Amino acid sequence: MSEKLKDFHVVVEMPVRWGDMDARGHVNNTIYYRYFESTRIALFQSLNIYEEPTTVRIGPILAYQDCYYKAPLTYPDTVFIGAKITEIEESKIIIKHAIMSKKLNRKAADGKAHIVWYDYENQKKSIIPNDLKEQILKLIA
Repeated sequence: MSEKLKDFHVVVEMPVRWGDMDARGHVNNTIYYRYFESTRIALFQSLNIYEEPTTVRIGPILAYQDCYYKAPLTYPDTVFIGAKITEIEESKIIIKHAIMSKKLNRKAADGKAHIVWYDYENQKKSIIPNDLKEQILKLIA
């Protein structure tokens, strides 16, 4: 199943938990965003840009995200969640997400996130450091 996400920079395998479902008997829409978040953190860790929230001075912050639901997920299942950087700008990267269901053998959702570099001390947008920008450009080339 994860081979269908082979062009993604990071793929995380996760079980669908009973508690992920809502009263309608399918995974709640907010959980899809949690799945996306998990892959973003894994992507940040792979690029060595993840810092503990209490120590970060300038770093990534979520500015926008969306999700296109293609199929309802239910317990039990295993999902494969992919994340890849598709664009980079002066202060922002755009990450594409996808969720594949092992049980359904198909894509359950697509998503996108805009991540802005943010100066937490001065509470304003910042520029992505050049060394990180070069690393990302190599990744998406």
